Amino acid sequence: MASINSSGGTATGNSGSVSYSIGQVVYTYVNDTGYSIEQGIQHAEIPQDDTEEENNLPEDIDGEGEADIIPETPEVHVLIYPNPTTDYVNVATEGLLFENQNNFYRLFNYQGQLLMEKNISEDTTKIHLDHLSASMYILRVFVNNSLYKTFKILKK
Repeated sequence: MASINSSGGTATGNSGSVSYSIGQVVYTYVNDTGYSIEQGIQHAEIPQDDTEEENNLPEDIDGEGEADIIPETPEVHVLIYPNPTTDYVNVATEGLLFENQNNFYRLFNYQGQLLMEKNISEDTTKIHLDHLSASMYILRVFVNNSLYKTFKILKK
């Protein structure tokens, strides 16, 4: 896969690194059906499985006739407000587990430089932006060390 980007790079920290691109114009890739050139963002290919399972319940492994109950993972929601902003944004979370997870955010300028990285340890985290100039910023929220969502923040 190859792409033509207006900007991008690799951000490296203590917990690993991430490659990113900003302003992807065109990308190319080769798959089972041939060579393709697409405009815009990369689209993930999702393999289609023609077989449907009739029963999604866990198998009965104890022989008692009842399936073991597997606890569900709570659904995570993240909201950023106010956006646009003048001096701060709030990261409001719902469904995060703070005890056993490493949840954090990274703030980048539009050139991709890492400006700030801090842990998320409460349901609402305030990020102060008053020391930054008016511009567009990229906020990446990580849940349990995995990228959950990327937000664009407009600072006036």
